[in-house]
Amino acid sequence: MFTPVPVRDKKPTRKKRKISIGLWTAFSTVGAISIIGAVALMVGWNQQIPGKNQISAVQQAKTQVSQIREVYLEKLTRTDYNIDHLSSYSSVEGAPTLTGWRQMAAALWGQQLKSQISTMQSDENSGFYRLHYMPALEIVKFNSLDVLLEAASGNDTFYWGYRKTDGTKVEEKIPTGAVAVMILGKLEAIDYAQNLESQPLVDLNQMLVQIRNAQESYSLAQAQLLRARGYSDPVEQLAQVGEIREKIKKQQEERKLYLQEMKETVRPATPKLEDTES
Repeated sequence: MFTPVPVRDKKPTRKKRKISIGLWTAFSTVGAISIIGAVALMVGWNQQIPGKNQISAVQQAKTQVSQIREVYLEKLTRTDYNIDHLSSYSSVEGAPTLTGWRQMAAALWGQQLKSQISTMQSDENSGFYRLHYMPALEIVKFNSLDVLLEAASGNDTFYWGYRKTDGTKVEEKIPTGAVAVMILGKLEAIDYAQNLESQPLVDLNQMLVQIRNAQESYSLAQAQLLRARGYSDPVEQLAQVGEIREKIKKQQEERKLYLQEMKETVRPATPKLEDTES
């Protein structure tokens, strides 16, 4: 008689596979290369990043530039001129009244504008003849705004020039940004001409000395910052600014002389009058 045998619920066992020696060698080689590459990248990155001392030197140079720059810009753009205190010292506390050179220069320009208008007021052929200085200054203001409108419209044919004390005429084409700066300064001068009851004394020679003194230390601080950052050529070029200026000036003079000689060479000779009486 057949006796049924119960089936046991057995989980199939996993067969162990042997890893090939070649495959193990390949994996080991790839892993080793990856580790070496990572180490090389870390070493190269650390070499690119400046050390702590270098960062400190750059930061120190930047701080010095920032501090000296404030002094330099103070000589150029400080605008704390006090209309109520026109003298050097305040009449209330005796404290010095700080004045910015740009604002002082604008006050001087305003004084000169009023002087020009005064001359035209007494000229019968001038449109400003017997015109009060307030409407006259308004006309000057609107004329200045017309120039700014030209610059804003894309006109870039602006020039400024002067004649040196030796008689040499200098003329330079200027961009629209320079025109805007000049017009804004003129508007400030017109405002002072309209509002200042008395004009301050402005010494342009003293202004020049102060700006030059502040500029010298500012240039040295900039050179130190470039040196701390690892630049060498710009530092040497900053030290040779005087020589470079003289070289450029000499080149300009030589070109001017050359052009003058070319004009004289190609100038047509004046025909002589023939004697027709013979």
